[in-house]
Amino acid sequence: MIDVLVAGLRANSCAVTGPVGVDEARAAIVEHVAPGALVACNDDVPIPDLTDALRDRGAELLPPDDPAWFARLPDAAFGITGSRLAVADPAAIALAAAPGSPRGTSLLPPSHLCIVRVDDVMATLEDAMTMIAARELPSALTWIGGPSRTGDLEMVTTLGVHGPRAVEVILLDGL
Repeated sequence: MIDVLVAGLRANSCAVTGPVGVDEARAAIVEHVAPGALVACNDDVPIPDLTDALRDRGAELLPPDDPAWFARLPDAAFGITGSRLAVADPAAIALAAAPGSPRGTSLLPPSHLCIVRVDDVMATLEDAMTMIAARELPSALTWIGGPSRTGDLEMVTTLGVHGPRAVEVILLDGL
Protein backbone atom coordinates (compact mmCIF):
# COMPACT_ATOMS: atom_id res chain seq x y z
CA MET A 1 0.00 0.00 0.00
CA ILE A 2 2.85 2.44 0.82
CA ASP A 3 4.46 1.68 -2.57
CA VAL A 4 1.18 2.53 -4.32
CA LEU A 5 0.96 5.84 -2.43
CA VAL A 6 4.58 6.75 -3.21
CA ALA A 7 4.19 5.91 -6.91
CA GLY A 8 0.96 7.90 -7.16
CA LEU A 9 2.37 10.95 -5.39
CA ARG A 10 5.49 10.92 -7.55
CA ALA A 11 3.33 10.60 -10.67
CA ASN A 12 1.55 13.76 -9.45
CA SER A 13 4.89 15.65 -9.22
CA CYS A 14 5.35 15.30 -5.45
CA ALA A 15 8.73 14.55 -3.96
CA VAL A 16 8.52 11.72 -1.43
CA THR A 17 10.96 10.82 1.33
CA GLY A 18 10.65 7.66 3.35
CA PRO A 19 9.36 5.85 5.14
CA VAL A 20 11.90 7.19 7.63
CA GLY A 21 12.19 7.52 11.38
CA VAL A 22 11.77 10.73 13.35
CA ASP A 23 15.44 11.73 13.30
CA GLU A 24 15.75 11.22 9.54
CA ALA A 25 12.51 13.11 8.95
CA ARG A 26 13.71 16.04 11.04
CA ALA A 27 17.03 16.09 9.17
CA ALA A 28 15.28 15.97 5.78
CA ILE A 29 13.09 18.93 6.68
CA VAL A 30 15.94 21.00 8.08
CA GLU A 31 18.01 20.26 4.97
CA HIS A 32 15.32 21.87 2.78
CA VAL A 33 15.29 25.13 4.68
CA ALA A 34 17.81 27.82 3.84
CA PRO A 35 19.23 29.85 6.71
CA GLY A 36 17.16 33.01 7.13
CA ALA A 37 14.07 31.52 5.45
CA LEU A 38 10.66 32.26 6.91
CA VAL A 39 8.95 28.96 7.72
CA ALA A 40 5.28 28.56 8.65
CA CYS A 41 4.89 25.44 10.80
CA ASN A 42 1.56 24.10 12.03
CA ASP A 43 1.11 22.64 15.50
CA ASP A 44 0.09 19.22 14.12
CA VAL A 45 3.58 18.33 12.84
CA PRO A 46 4.50 15.11 14.70
CA ILE A 47 8.28 15.64 14.82
CA PRO A 48 9.66 16.39 18.29
CA ASP A 49 12.17 19.26 18.48
CA LEU A 50 11.60 20.26 14.84
CA THR A 51 11.17 23.95 15.62
CA ASP A 52 14.40 23.98 17.65
CA ALA A 53 16.27 22.29 14.79
CA LEU A 54 14.88 24.83 12.31
CA ARG A 55 15.92 27.73 14.56
CA ASP A 56 19.39 26.17 14.90
CA ARG A 57 19.54 26.16 11.07
CA GLY A 58 18.84 29.90 11.14
CA ALA A 59 15.24 29.76 9.95
CA GLU A 60 12.69 32.26 11.18
CA LEU A 61 9.56 30.46 12.38
CA LEU A 62 6.02 31.65 11.86
CA PRO A 63 3.72 29.69 14.20
CA PRO A 64 -0.05 29.81 13.64
CA ASP A 65 -0.61 31.74 16.87
CA ASP A 66 1.69 34.60 15.80
CA PRO A 67 -0.39 37.81 15.77
CA ALA A 68 1.17 38.70 12.38
CA TRP A 69 0.52 35.23 10.84
CA PHE A 70 -1.96 36.46 8.21
CA ALA A 71 0.24 39.37 7.18
CA ARG A 72 3.49 37.39 7.07
CA LEU A 73 2.33 34.05 5.62
CA PRO A 74 2.62 35.23 1.98
CA ASP A 75 6.35 35.80 2.63
CA ALA A 76 6.98 32.28 3.98
CA ALA A 77 9.25 30.13 1.83
CA PHE A 78 7.91 26.90 3.31
CA GLY A 79 4.74 25.67 4.92
CA ILE A 80 5.14 22.59 7.11
CA THR A 81 2.07 20.57 8.10
CA GLY A 82 1.06 17.26 9.55
CA SER A 83 -1.72 15.27 7.94
CA ARG A 84 -4.90 13.62 9.14
CA LEU A 85 -4.43 10.69 6.77
CA ALA A 86 -3.38 9.67 3.27
CA VAL A 87 -4.96 7.50 0.61
CA ALA A 88 -2.92 5.15 -1.56
CA ASP A 89 -5.42 4.96 -4.44
CA PRO A 90 -5.97 7.62 -5.64
CA ALA A 91 -2.80 9.09 -4.14
CA ALA A 92 -3.75 11.99 -1.87
CA ILE A 93 -3.08 13.41 1.56
CA ALA A 94 -5.74 14.97 3.77
CA LEU A 95 -5.10 17.92 6.05
CA ALA A 96 -7.57 18.82 8.78
CA ALA A 97 -8.12 22.48 9.58
CA ALA A 98 -8.17 23.17 13.31
CA PRO A 99 -6.84 25.69 15.80
CA GLY A 100 -3.07 25.53 15.37
CA SER A 101 -3.44 23.96 11.91
CA PRO A 102 -4.72 26.61 9.50
CA ARG A 103 -5.28 25.71 5.85
CA GLY A 104 -3.15 28.59 4.60
CA THR A 105 0.09 26.91 5.70
CA SER A 106 -0.27 24.34 2.91
CA LEU A 107 -1.70 26.76 0.34
CA LEU A 108 0.25 30.04 0.33
CA PRO A 109 3.97 29.28 0.63
CA PRO A 110 5.60 28.16 -2.65
CA SER A 111 6.79 24.92 -1.02
CA HIS A 112 4.68 22.62 1.17
CA LEU A 113 6.30 19.92 3.33
CA CYS A 114 3.78 17.46 4.73
CA ILE A 115 4.45 14.77 7.31
CA VAL A 116 2.34 11.63 6.88
CA ARG A 117 2.46 8.84 9.44
CA VAL A 118 2.69 5.44 7.74
CA ASP A 119 0.01 4.18 10.14
CA ASP A 120 -2.40 6.83 8.76
CA VAL A 121 -2.29 5.55 5.16
CA MET A 122 -5.56 4.05 3.94
CA ALA A 123 -5.84 1.81 0.88
CA THR A 124 -8.76 3.59 -0.80
CA LEU A 125 -10.78 6.79 -0.65
CA GLU A 126 -13.76 4.72 0.53
CA ASP A 127 -11.71 3.45 3.51
CA ALA A 128 -10.64 7.01 4.30
CA MET A 129 -14.18 8.39 4.15
CA THR A 130 -15.45 5.62 6.44
CA MET A 131 -12.71 6.41 8.95
CA ILE A 132 -13.32 10.17 8.73
CA ALA A 133 -17.07 9.74 9.26
CA ALA A 134 -16.39 7.76 12.45
CA ARG A 135 -14.40 10.64 13.99
CA GLU A 136 -15.24 14.20 14.89
CA LEU A 137 -15.18 16.15 11.65
CA PRO A 138 -12.77 19.08 11.30
CA SER A 139 -14.01 22.46 10.11
CA ALA A 140 -12.38 21.69 6.75
CA LEU A 141 -10.54 18.77 5.21
CA THR A 142 -8.14 19.70 2.41
CA TRP A 143 -7.23 16.91 -0.05
CA ILE A 144 -3.87 17.35 -1.77
CA GLY A 145 -2.71 15.23 -4.68
CA GLY A 146 0.31 17.30 -5.68
CA PRO A 147 1.50 20.80 -6.48
CA SER A 148 -0.99 23.36 -7.73
CA ARG A 149 -1.35 23.08 -11.49
CA THR A 150 -3.38 24.58 -14.27
CA GLY A 151 -3.52 24.13 -18.03
CA ASP A 152 -5.79 27.09 -18.72
CA LEU A 153 -3.35 29.06 -20.84
CA GLU A 154 -2.88 27.48 -24.24
CA MET A 155 -3.21 24.03 -22.64
CA VAL A 156 0.29 24.32 -21.15
CA THR A 157 0.52 22.82 -17.66
CA THR A 158 1.89 25.37 -15.21
CA LEU A 159 2.74 24.58 -11.58
CA GLY A 160 2.21 26.94 -8.68
CA VAL A 161 -0.45 29.28 -10.07
CA HIS A 162 -3.08 28.66 -7.39
CA GLY A 163 -0.99 27.17 -4.59
CA PRO A 164 2.43 25.68 -3.90
CA ARG A 165 4.80 24.90 -6.77
CA ALA A 166 6.37 22.07 -4.81
CA VAL A 167 4.91 19.47 -2.46
CA GLU A 168 7.11 17.09 -0.54
CA VAL A 169 5.64 14.29 1.52
CA ILE A 170 7.74 12.75 4.25
CA LEU A 171 6.47 9.34 5.31
CA LEU A 172 7.08 8.90 9.00
CA ASP A 173 7.47 5.41 10.38
CA GLY A 174 7.47 4.42 14.02
CA LEU A 175 5.59 7.26 15.70
